[in-house]
Amino acid sequence: MMTNYLVPAKIGNTETDSYSISNYSYDPDMAPEGKTTIVIRFQSPYEIWEHLEDNTYEKEKERIKEDAIMLLEKTYPGIKDFIEVVDVATPLTDIKYTGVYRAAYEGFMPTKSNTNKTISPIIKGLDNFILAGQWLFPGGGLPPSALSGKWAIEVFYKKEKS
Repeated sequence: MMTNYLVPAKIGNTETDSYSISNYSYDPDMAPEGKTTIVIRFQSPYEIWEHLEDNTYEKEKERIKEDAIMLLEKTYPGIKDFIEVVDVATPLTDIKYTGVYRAAYEGFMPTKSNTNKTISPIIKGLDNFILAGQWLFPGGGLPPSALSGKWAIEVFYKKEKS
């Protein structure tokens, strides 16, 4: 179950106008028997994180943990007594594990002017090369990335057949 909250909140140093809480108590793959996983998601700009050093970084993650528990208490009063493990993932976590540019998990931001635009996957001067991935579409993410890979394969397949 996911609940979206469209209310202002301050989570660590990030002020946000919305966040979501996902409770995976229904999913046995998310936690052992008798346990659950709850995820709080909110946007935290890369710029807040890019220059934080070790101690400051860890303090900010601790502040986020405390604020997240306070938000959970509003939805699930008394939950803090049952919390066993907390993991705080930041934009720097995304970079560490994926190498994605500036922690952009969905490519570039959709706007009124680019919503219906795509970037050409063909680069002049590079034979047998087709771009695929989240940076070809506004919004990006996994589904269009997979689709762009499918399109690239189709182009090469058609070349092979002719």
